[in-house]
Amino acid sequence: MKRNGFFRTGWLVMVLAALMSACDGQEKKKVSLGASQGLPGELLLIVDPSLWNTDARDSLESVFQGSMPALPQNEPVFRMMRIFPENYSGRFSMMRNIVEVREDPKVKEVEMGVAYNVKAVPQVYVSVKARDAAALNRFLSEYRDRLTGYFVEGELRWEADRLKRKYSKMVDDASREIFGWSVKTPSEIRSIKKGEDFLWASTDRLDQDMNYVCYSVPLADSAKMLTARWVELRDSAMKRNIPGSTPENWMTTTYENDEPLVMQRRVELPDGRKVYEMRGLWEMRKGALGGPFVSLAYPDSAHGRMLVAEGFIYSPRSKKRDLVRRMEAALRTLMPAGK
Repeated sequence: MKRNGFFRTGWLVMVLAALMSACDGQEKKKVSLGASQGLPGELLLIVDPSLWNTDARDSLESVFQGSMPALPQNEPVFRMMRIFPENYSGRFSMMRNIVEVREDPKVKEVEMGVAYNVKAVPQVYVSVKARDAAALNRFLSEYRDRLTGYFVEGELRWEADRLKRKYSKMVDDASREIFGWSVKTPSEIRSIKKGEDFLWASTDRLDQDMNYVCYSVPLADSAKMLTARWVELRDSAMKRNIPGSTPENWMTTTYENDEPLVMQRRVELPDGRKVYEMRGLWEMRKGALGGPFVSLAYPDSAHGRMLVAEGFIYSPRSKKRDLVRRMEAALRTLMPAGK
């Protein structure tokens, strides 16, 4: 079992003792764990009735079933299953994402512990103990992003591992040829268009269409990647390389009141690389097509450039959350060929 460290901040204490009681840090023998179960984006909530039957229920549902950001319609962050502790056994213990929320009057406010691969592989297991419903509500309000982040990160790692085993060799070969970087995209992506420092690959479907794009921008623009400048660079690359059916049509970022509908931040990937992230909505100018996208920009100082990888989705008749996460996981596999 893999475990994290712990920290103390304010009234929140992260501890692992409860989770580790059956796991000696100096294990004398390895225990073979089975494969975890669960659909993409599925999470199991184990909760005491004494908490569920209070207003804490609304807080828990808001955290785990609140809307995923940067989608054109509401879709929950997770597909949540809920059980009471007495029903937790057998197949439930093999779920990939598990959060256990218990009431414990002995706790000062809230204690939270995080463990990995407890009963199955891969698995993320979070334990939350709260003194009462009021303490739990305060905790969920302040730490909701941290709490959901453990599971979102786990989903992305799980999907990236799957892609490394089965991916589109055609796209990987094209990426190596144009940029000298390798990438593992879903194997269903087989349609490719090459441009100058530009690659567009697609499943070419009428629905649930996944697209991968890669382009380069000057490294000098790296200081402006968390500003509107990145949107300008994106729109310029898309206008040149992804035209529509008429001269007035081309792909662009969606704007509202002259502001791009995007979210930007700096992210550190599990392998330690620091990248820029942008997610938002795209559309065809003066057209009816559109959907969500997510981009990662990788500094490539050896070649004086930023390499931007993007996944965008066109799925007008079905949900988009899992497709976006699948493409986001693919973006994380981009790295210099040979590494």
